Amino acid sequence: MNNIFVYCEVTDDKTIADVSLELLSKGRKLANDLGVKLESIVIGNELAGVEKELYTYGVDVIHMAEDDRLYPYTTLPHTALVLNIFNAEKPEIALFGATSIGRDIAPRIASAMRCGLTADCTSLEIGDHFENKTQTEYKNLLYQIRPAFGGNIIATIINPETRPQMATVREGVMKKEIYDAKFKG
Repeated sequence: MNNIFVYCEVTDDKTIADVSLELLSKGRKLANDLGVKLESIVIGNELAGVEKELYTYGVDVIHMAEDDRLYPYTTLPHTALVLNIFNAEKPEIALFGATSIGRDIAPRIASAMRCGLTADCTSLEIGDHFENKTQTEYKNLLYQIRPAFGGNIIATIINPETRPQMATVREGVMKKEIYDAKFKG
Protein backbone atom coordinates (compact mmCIF):
# COMPACT_ATOMS: atom_id res chain seq x y z
CA MET A 1 0.00 0.00 0.00
CA ASN A 2 1.23 3.48 -0.91
CA ASN A 3 4.32 2.06 -2.57
CA ILE A 4 5.99 3.03 -5.84
CA PHE A 5 5.09 0.94 -8.88
CA VAL A 6 6.96 0.65 -12.18
CA TYR A 7 5.31 -0.92 -15.22
CA CYS A 8 8.11 -2.91 -16.87
CA GLU A 9 8.04 -3.41 -20.62
CA VAL A 10 9.32 -6.69 -22.06
CA THR A 11 11.44 -6.71 -25.23
CA ASP A 12 11.26 -9.21 -28.08
CA ASP A 13 14.17 -11.15 -26.59
CA LYS A 14 12.25 -11.51 -23.28
CA THR A 15 14.35 -9.06 -21.28
CA ILE A 16 13.24 -5.93 -19.48
CA ALA A 17 13.42 -2.78 -21.63
CA ASP A 18 16.12 -0.25 -20.77
CA VAL A 19 13.60 2.51 -20.05
CA SER A 20 11.99 0.25 -17.43
CA LEU A 21 15.37 -0.45 -15.82
CA GLU A 22 16.03 3.30 -15.71
CA LEU A 23 12.67 3.79 -14.00
CA LEU A 24 13.44 1.05 -11.50
CA SER A 25 16.72 2.81 -10.62
CA LYS A 26 14.92 6.11 -10.07
CA GLY A 27 12.00 4.38 -8.37
CA ARG A 28 14.37 2.77 -5.87
CA LYS A 29 15.78 6.20 -4.96
CA LEU A 30 12.30 7.68 -4.60
CA ALA A 31 11.16 4.69 -2.50
CA ASN A 32 14.16 5.14 -0.22
CA ASP A 33 13.34 8.85 0.15
CA LEU A 34 9.75 8.01 1.11
CA GLY A 35 10.51 4.91 3.17
CA VAL A 36 8.25 2.70 1.03
CA LYS A 37 8.66 -0.39 -1.14
CA LEU A 38 9.42 -0.49 -4.85
CA GLU A 39 7.11 -2.81 -6.77
CA SER A 40 7.19 -3.79 -10.44
CA ILE A 41 4.59 -5.11 -12.84
CA VAL A 42 5.72 -7.44 -15.64
CA ILE A 43 3.25 -8.82 -18.16
CA GLY A 44 4.08 -11.16 -21.04
CA ASN A 45 5.07 -14.73 -21.83
CA GLU A 46 8.21 -16.78 -21.27
CA LEU A 47 9.26 -14.54 -18.38
CA ALA A 48 11.38 -17.11 -16.53
CA GLY A 49 14.41 -15.44 -15.00
CA VAL A 50 13.33 -11.79 -15.28
CA GLU A 51 12.86 -11.63 -11.52
CA LYS A 52 16.62 -12.07 -11.01
CA GLU A 53 17.30 -8.96 -13.10
CA LEU A 54 14.52 -6.97 -11.42
CA TYR A 55 15.75 -7.72 -7.91
CA THR A 56 19.21 -6.33 -8.71
CA TYR A 57 17.53 -2.96 -9.36
CA GLY A 58 16.10 -2.93 -5.84
CA VAL A 59 12.59 -4.23 -6.50
CA ASP A 60 10.92 -5.41 -3.29
CA VAL A 61 7.81 -7.00 -4.84
CA ILE A 62 7.21 -8.29 -8.38
CA HIS A 63 3.69 -8.63 -9.81
CA MET A 64 3.96 -10.96 -12.78
CA ALA A 65 1.29 -12.11 -15.24
CA GLU A 66 2.48 -14.72 -17.69
CA ASP A 67 0.47 -16.20 -20.55
CA ASP A 68 1.09 -16.72 -24.27
CA ARG A 69 -1.83 -14.39 -25.01
CA LEU A 70 -0.12 -11.49 -23.18
CA TYR A 71 2.75 -11.11 -25.65
CA PRO A 72 3.04 -9.08 -27.73
CA TYR A 73 1.48 -6.16 -25.87
CA THR A 74 -2.24 -5.67 -26.36
CA THR A 75 -4.03 -2.75 -24.79
CA LEU A 76 -7.09 -4.18 -23.09
CA PRO A 77 -5.61 -7.21 -21.26
CA HIS A 78 -2.59 -5.27 -20.01
CA THR A 79 -4.76 -2.35 -18.88
CA ALA A 80 -7.16 -4.67 -17.04
CA LEU A 81 -4.31 -6.45 -15.25
CA VAL A 82 -2.61 -3.22 -14.16
CA LEU A 83 -5.93 -1.74 -12.99
CA ASN A 84 -6.65 -4.84 -10.91
CA ILE A 85 -3.24 -4.56 -9.26
CA PHE A 86 -3.58 -0.81 -8.66
CA ASN A 87 -7.10 -1.14 -7.23
CA ALA A 88 -5.88 -3.80 -4.81
CA GLU A 89 -2.54 -2.25 -3.87
CA LYS A 90 -3.31 1.52 -3.93
CA PRO A 91 0.07 2.82 -5.15
CA GLU A 92 1.36 6.25 -4.17
CA ILE A 93 3.34 6.68 -7.39
CA ALA A 94 3.17 4.84 -10.73
CA LEU A 95 5.85 5.20 -13.41
CA PHE A 96 5.72 4.19 -17.08
CA GLY A 97 8.19 4.56 -19.93
CA ALA A 98 7.33 7.29 -22.46
CA THR A 99 7.27 4.70 -25.24
CA SER A 100 4.49 3.69 -27.59
CA ILE A 101 3.34 1.16 -24.98
CA GLY A 102 3.63 3.57 -22.04
CA ARG A 103 1.84 6.30 -23.96
CA ASP A 104 -0.97 3.84 -24.68
CA ILE A 105 -1.49 2.24 -21.28
CA ALA A 106 -0.69 5.07 -18.82
CA PRO A 107 -3.49 7.46 -19.92
CA ARG A 108 -6.00 4.62 -19.80
CA ILE A 109 -4.96 3.76 -16.26
CA ALA A 110 -5.04 7.44 -15.20
CA SER A 111 -8.49 7.92 -16.70
CA ALA A 112 -9.89 4.79 -15.07
CA MET A 113 -8.45 5.80 -11.69
CA ARG A 114 -9.45 9.45 -12.10
CA CYS A 115 -5.99 10.74 -11.37
CA GLY A 116 -3.49 12.95 -13.13
CA LEU A 117 -0.73 11.89 -15.49
CA THR A 118 2.31 13.91 -16.51
CA ALA A 119 3.76 12.85 -19.86
CA ASP A 120 7.37 12.87 -21.02
CA CYS A 121 9.04 13.75 -17.72
CA THR A 122 12.77 14.33 -17.73
CA SER A 123 13.23 14.41 -13.96
CA LEU A 124 11.40 13.15 -10.86
CA GLU A 125 11.95 14.38 -7.30
CA ILE A 126 10.17 14.19 -3.94
CA GLY A 127 9.27 17.45 -2.23
CA ASP A 128 6.68 19.42 -0.28
CA HIS A 129 4.24 22.06 -1.51
CA PHE A 130 2.37 24.82 0.31
CA GLU A 131 -0.86 26.01 -1.29
CA ASN A 132 -1.25 29.69 -0.40
CA LYS A 133 -4.89 29.94 -1.39
CA THR A 134 -6.10 27.18 0.92
CA GLN A 135 -3.22 27.38 3.41
CA THR A 136 -2.67 23.66 2.93
CA GLU A 137 0.71 21.98 3.13
CA TYR A 138 1.31 18.81 1.16
CA LYS A 139 4.19 16.53 2.12
CA ASN A 140 6.19 14.09 0.02
CA LEU A 141 4.73 14.88 -3.39
CA LEU A 142 6.22 13.67 -6.65
CA TYR A 143 7.65 16.63 -8.54
CA GLN A 144 7.14 15.70 -12.18
CA ILE A 145 9.53 17.85 -14.19
CA ARG A 146 9.23 18.20 -17.96
CA PRO A 147 9.95 20.63 -20.78
CA ALA A 148 7.06 22.83 -21.92
CA PHE A 149 6.37 25.35 -24.68
CA GLY A 150 8.71 23.72 -27.16
CA GLY A 151 11.41 23.21 -24.55
CA ASN A 152 11.71 26.92 -23.77
CA ILE A 153 10.74 26.43 -20.12
CA ILE A 154 10.84 23.61 -17.61
CA ALA A 155 7.55 22.91 -15.83
CA THR A 156 7.25 21.24 -12.43
CA ILE A 157 3.90 19.51 -12.07
CA ILE A 158 2.42 18.15 -8.86
CA ASN A 159 -0.65 16.09 -8.14
CA PRO A 160 -1.55 16.77 -4.49
CA GLU A 161 -5.11 15.45 -4.38
CA THR A 162 -5.41 12.10 -6.14
CA ARG A 163 -3.44 8.87 -6.17
CA PRO A 164 -1.50 7.39 -7.72
CA GLN A 165 0.73 10.22 -8.88
CA MET A 166 1.48 9.04 -12.41
CA ALA A 167 4.20 9.93 -14.89
CA THR A 168 5.69 8.71 -18.12
CA VAL A 169 9.43 9.22 -18.43
CA ARG A 170 11.50 9.56 -21.58
CA GLU A 171 14.04 6.86 -22.30
CA GLY A 172 17.66 7.80 -21.65
CA VAL A 173 17.07 10.64 -19.18
CA MET A 174 17.39 8.52 -16.02
CA LYS A 175 20.52 6.65 -15.10
CA LYS A 176 20.29 2.85 -15.15
CA GLU A 177 22.05 1.63 -11.99
CA ILE A 178 22.25 -1.75 -10.29
CA TYR A 179 21.05 -1.23 -6.71
CA ASP A 180 22.57 -4.40 -5.25
CA ALA A 181 23.60 -7.46 -7.25
CA LYS A 182 22.63 -9.69 -4.30
CA PHE A 183 19.32 -8.00 -3.44
CA LYS A 184 16.44 -10.50 -3.20
CA GLY A 185 13.43 -8.26 -2.58
